[in-house]
Amino acid sequence: MWTQIFLIIAGVIIAWLLYRQIKGNPQAFTRENLGKSVYTMGILALVLIGFIALLVMMLK
Repeated sequence: MWTQIFLIIAGVIIAWLLYRQIKGNPQAFTRENLGKSVYTMGILALVLIGFIALLVMMLK
């Protein structure tokens, strides 16, 4: 029961902080900035996949 209450309170706090961040910095969510973020995350994902593949090959 206490865990559920804590999770609800934490969720409300996170939602409030996210709302404040978006209201204070609306240009962070433009199409151009989101496109740059997706591109960067894609490159990082590919690097991570390559690194894990290298580690798996080293184990064999």
